[in-house]
Amino acid sequence: MNVNIEICNAFNTHAHQYERAAVVQQEIGERLFERLDYFKKKPMTILDLGCGPGGFSKKLKKQYPRAMVIGFDLAIDMLKQAQSKQKWFQKWPLVAGDMANLPFAMGAFDLIFANQVLHWSLSIPSVLRELNRIMKPDACLIFSTLGPDTFQEIRHAWARVDNYSHTNDFIDMHEMGDHLMAQHFLDPVVDMDMLTIHYPSLSQLLQALKAQGVRNVNHARNPGLTGKRVRQDFEKEITQFKTVDGKFPLTYEVVYGHAWKGNQYYTNKGTETMISVDQLRKTIKL
Repeated sequence: MNVNIEICNAFNTHAHQYERAAVVQQEIGERLFERLDYFKKKPMTILDLGCGPGGFSKKLKKQYPRAMVIGFDLAIDMLKQAQSKQKWFQKWPLVAGDMANLPFAMGAFDLIFANQVLHWSLSIPSVLRELNRIMKPDACLIFSTLGPDTFQEIRHAWARVDNYSHTNDFIDMHEMGDHLMAQHFLDPVVDMDMLTIHYPSLSQLLQALKAQGVRNVNHARNPGLTGKRVRQDFEKEITQFKTVDGKFPLTYEVVYGHAWKGNQYYTNKGTETMISVDQLRKTIKL
C-alpha cells in the first residue's frame, strides 16, 4: 500500500478522537504558537500545514484577524473536524492534499505554521522545496517536528526482541538545519526540547498512540504479523522503563525551528533567483 494512503487512513480512522488523545501535539503546538509573538511582521496570508482538526487554524485566525488563513491536511476527515469549529462569522478555507505537491501558486503565503507534520513526509527536502516555492520573499516558516530520540522506550524494548523497526525514523535538529540551508532558506534557527508523558499502563500508552493516528511506516518494519510470544517478550522488556510509581513513560524529542524565504529557490531546472519589479527599477536607475 502507498505510504501516504496508510498515513491518511490512520488519521481518517481516528479523526473523531484525535483531539482528546493528542495532548502532546497540542502542548507542542501551544509552545510553537507562543513563538509567533517574537515576530514583528503581521502576515496577510497564512497556511496552517497539517492543520488536523483545526485548533490552531482557529487560533491563527484570532491572532491575525485581517489575514486569510488556509487549513491544509492530508486526511479529509480531519478537515471535517476542522469545519465543525467554524462559525458563520469566522470561517477559513480548508484544502486536502499532499504537502509534497501543494496546490498553491508561487509566492502565495507570508507565514507557514507547521505543527507536528513534517516528520510524516517521505522526503523532507522535497517538502521544504515546495514550501519555499509557495512562500513570498521574507515570508516565515515556523515548525515543530520530531527528533530521533522520540519513542525511545518502545524502540529500545523492541530492539531486544527482534530485528525489525517498530517506530518511524526521525531526523535530528542539525540535519533539519542543513536541509533548510540546502533549500536556500535564510537565517534558520533550530532548537530541541524533550517531553515525557507517563501512562498508567502499557495498553493505555499504545492506545493513545493509536488514537493520535501514529502508524509505523518504516520500510524496515515487520511485513507480517507480530506473534503472541514476540509481543509478550516486548511487554516484558518495556517494563524496565517503568517509574517507581509503576507508570510507563513515553519520550518525545521535539525539534522547533523557523526560517525565512530568500530570493533563491530550487526548481526542476535548477536554482532560480526571484527579482521583484521594484528591485529591477532600482537597478536600472543606478
